[in-house]
Amino acid sequence: MGNLTALGQQEAAFTFDLGGLRTPKGLLLGGELVLCGAVVGLLAPPAPPTLAPALLQTLGVAAALGGRLLRPPPRLPHGACLDLLRALSGAAIFFVAALVSLASSRDALAATTFTFSLLLAFVFAFDAFVTCRAKMAPAGGQDADSS
Repeated sequence: MGNLTALGQQEAAFTFDLGGLRTPKGLLLGGELVLCGAVVGLLAPPAPPTLAPALLQTLGVAAALGGRLLRPPPRLPHGACLDLLRALSGAAIFFVAALVSLASSRDALAATTFTFSLLLAFVFAFDAFVTCRAKMAPAGGQDADSS
């Protein structure tokens, strides 16, 4: 049984279901979270100006994954648009982080940060592509002109 709200209505009890990690979107979000953690860890020692946006994006991915694992899933207004915006902003943030890390230094840490950031930017771009195709594209896959 859930808790009662102030108005006497039944409150939904949310539980985490790790089975959501087995879905393609769950695997993609899990991979993004692991790579985000690695890049933030690599950006932390030199503390460049790209650390704050990368850390915020990591928290955004963690929130998206947490929302994906909740049962029953939360209903967000414009959820597909928010997911697409999260993926596009992640691609942009980590692409810029890759360029800044390479331009700031030529040591091994900068090269590693560049590699992981660029890989993560491509993963976010793929996530944006998948989100756009699955949730934003018209159903049926037919053009409006083909009648």
